[in-house]
Amino acid sequence: MRVQSKFKFIVIFLVLNITILPLLCIYFAATSPVAGMVLPFLFLLFVVFFWLAVFRTRANKVEIDGNTIIVKRYFGAGRSVGYDLKTLDGFITTVESAKGGVYESIFILKNGKRVGSISSFYHSNFEQLKSILKEKLIDLGERNPSFTGESSELFR
Repeated sequence: MRVQSKFKFIVIFLVLNITILPLLCIYFAATSPVAGMVLPFLFLLFVVFFWLAVFRTRANKVEIDGNTIIVKRYFGAGRSVGYDLKTLDGFITTVESAKGGVYESIFILKNGKRVGSISSFYHSNFEQLKSILKEKLIDLGERNPSFTGESSELFR
């Protein structure tokens, strides 16, 4: 059985807006006789940080096909990396609360390092992917998300 992750519409909408908005701000600031360029460039740096850090570690397109899992980072725009499910350690689960609700993330591990993730915030078919992973991989338990641990993982 082949299952592919599907991103929620609202997430795609937000990503497009977050990506295009700083470019528009820079354009309007450059064409304006009174606007400064500092804030638009800071906003652009913030977006670049999100693309390099958060989207790389959280917004993965995952495809499970038999005993193989294929992971593409950056909303599926990154390169494909395939893993045999037998070579993976398993997965850990984190539960995070935010203003919009409580979101669950699953991180797939190989040799103790994250190789992919799925999230109830990003993926519309999270529960289906989660149940398949529970059948095929070892559940290594739930971990509490911490800012220090999370920030050190962002650039690995």
